[in-house]
Amino acid sequence: MSMKRFVQGLLFGAAKLTDWTSIFLMAFISVQLIIVVVLRYAFFINIRWFEQSSTILFFYVVFVPAGLLSRSNQHLNVEILYEYLKKREKTKTLWILHLLLRLTEALFCALALYLAWEYTVHLIEINATFDFEFFDRRVPQWTTSVAFILGFFFLLLFTVEVLITSLMEKKV
Repeated sequence: MSMKRFVQGLLFGAAKLTDWTSIFLMAFISVQLIIVVVLRYAFFINIRWFEQSSTILFFYVVFVPAGLLSRSNQHLNVEILYEYLKKREKTKTLWILHLLLRLTEALFCALALYLAWEYTVHLIEINATFDFEFFDRRVPQWTTSVAFILGFFFLLLFTVEVLITSLMEKKV
């Protein structure tokens, strides 16, 4: 097995993992919120941690699949300039614009990943918690900042994949 096929398989598996994770999280949050509504309005019971955990999970639903948009070239684009260059058939300039956008996106993701890591480490060091409890324990705030780490990791991974593929194939 060649290294190229191995890396492509790994990236494909990571894309499928993020895709199925986001689908599972959306289904789980939907079921949670339906249960909350039924319990609250039918039985007058409020399970607060159900609501709070769905709020935390929304962070994961937003950030984890964001990399999939980058993988399909839909995350960061300058549409007006892209359409203008495409209409004028300036393929070389269009390719350079695409590379510059992906490079900018990769640098931003690397910086954001580093800052999210530092922020999470800081939250763990000071033992920061939310005001609500989950099974009689206060919920640590790093539970939401991990979503930033995962999201920016996958975004960086798939952006670098698109950047390298574009460099190798010399097309958008």
